Amino acid sequence: MKVIFLGTSSGMPTLKRNVSSIALVFTNKNKLWLWDCGEGTQQQIQKTSLKVSKLEKIFISHLHGDHLFGLPGLLASRGLRGGKNQQKVQIFGPEGLDKYLKETLNITKTYIPYEIEIKIIPPNLSAGVIWEDEEYIARYTEVNHNIKAYAYSVEEKKDRSHFLVDKARRLNIPPGPIYRTLKEGETVELPNGRIFQGKDFVSEIRKGRKVVFCGDTAYCENLLHLAKGADLLIHETTFSQQEEDLAKRNFHSTTTIAARVAKEAQVKQLILTHISPRYNSNTNKSAITESDLLVEAQSVFPETILAEDFMEYEI
Repeated sequence: MKVIFLGTSSGMPTLKRNVSSIALVFTNKNKLWLWDCGEGTQQQIQKTSLKVSKLEKIFISHLHGDHLFGLPGLLASRGLRGGKNQQKVQIFGPEGLDKYLKETLNITKTYIPYEIEIKIIPPNLSAGVIWEDEEYIARYTEVNHNIKAYAYSVEEKKDRSHFLVDKARRLNIPPGPIYRTLKEGETVELPNGRIFQGKDFVSEIRKGRKVVFCGDTAYCENLLHLAKGADLLIHETTFSQQEEDLAKRNFHSTTTIAARVAKEAQVKQLILTHISPRYNSNTNKSAITESDLLVEAQSVFPETILAEDFMEYEI
């Protein structure tokens, strides 16, 4: 899995950062999911190698415009590029998302030639599973914002191992279906009578990967449960710790709040996003810089990165 940050600003875009949207790419499956879809997301995608035809799912954290306004345009452009033969898109989010999207498309007479399936999180439930198949499970939990808002996790259901292809080649085992059989841990016998055990050709088994995305929130214990042990936590950091009062009034997080969540949830890596334009060096209304934000967070949780637009992170 790979994460690509398409927009990392809060509230409004800047010359350096677009508003919120993050891509989750399944590199071996050739498919794409999105977390949030702020204005201009489709333009950001065009600046990458991502293809909207591969888009399968969109998870909307909440209905504030900087997380949502790009959705109708992205869906419409996808239809113009690929026509009616494209696979359906599933969209998950809070109550009201279906009404917003349907009325926007209806008022603007926008025709979507492929199927859209909207799944609304029941407003009376604070946490649960929103989607799963044989390989992955997606969960949600309600977080602490001034409107209904959710964080999401995506987790592999099966533990992983790596096939030792170089070892197989050295032993002159022919590639193809035999490699697949060995990777699954089974025994194979070659035509010449040689027998090989699958367990000898796989690396140490690793726990399935887990990535968590949190949109806008103040400190929230629900998020701790969702993020527990995650390989990656993506957490909003709208404000510096020095402006904690402002963060509280707006139900947002500071650098040290995000870092505290990462530390308490024992995640492996924290990436900060949703950075206030007030810290932009070109229009800085504060003496605090983006570099200061990173230093603040790393003082609590050293394994912290400050996201930038188009930054990629392998999980």
